[in-house]
Amino acid sequence: MSETKTTYLLWSMLTGTISFFASAVITSMVLLPLDFAIIDTILAGGIGGLFLGLFHMNHHKIQKMGLAGLVAVPIGFWSAFILAGGADLLFSVFNVNTENPNIYNTENMIAIIFMGIICGAIFGTIIYGRKSIWVFSVVCGVVAFPFGVLVGLFNSEDPVKATFENLFAVFGPIDLNFLAIITSFGMGIGLSISLFSMLKQKSTKKGTT
Repeated sequence: MSETKTTYLLWSMLTGTISFFASAVITSMVLLPLDFAIIDTILAGGIGGLFLGLFHMNHHKIQKMGLAGLVAVPIGFWSAFILAGGADLLFSVFNVNTENPNIYNTENMIAIIFMGIICGAIFGTIIYGRKSIWVFSVVCGVVAFPFGVLVGLFNSEDPVKATFENLFAVFGPIDLNFLAIITSFGMGIGLSISLFSMLKQKSTKKGTT
C-alpha cells in the first residue's frame, strides 16, 4: 500500500474518531444530568455525523452524514441491547448464570460488536447505498471488538477505569461506556469511508481498462 493511501486511511479513521468522540463528550456534558439515554444516542449520532461531514469538507454530504449518524447510531446501539436480551433468554433456557462476570462481559463484548455491525451497515447504506454494507458492517464490527474489551474492563472495575476517569475529568462526570461505544462507531465509520472509496476507485479503474 502506498504512503498516500496509508495516510488517507489514517486521516479518515482519525477524523471519524475525533468527530464521534467529541459528539459523545458534548452529549454527555449536556444531557447526562437528565438521564435521557435514547436522546443521548440520537444527538451523539447526529452531531458526530455533522462533524465528520465538516472534516471531509464535502458540503453535499454534511447533511446526509448528519442524518446517517442520527439514524444509524441509535438503531445500532439499542438493537444490540434487544439482541442481548434475547441472548439472556436463551442462556436462561440452558440454566446458564448470566450474572457470572465472565459471561456478562462476553455478552457485552458481543453486543458492542453487533452495535458496530448494525450502525456501520445503516450509515454506509444511507451515504453510499447497499453496495457499501459489507465494507461498513465488517470494518465497524472489527473495530468495535477492542472497545468491547475496554467496556468489559470498565464494568469489572479494572484500574484502567480510574485512569480514564482521571484523563477525562476535565469534562466532568462522563459515562465511559457510552464514550467508548460512540467513539468506536466513529473510528469504524471513518475507516470504512476511506476503504470503500479506495475499493470503489480500484473497481472503476478496472472497469475502464
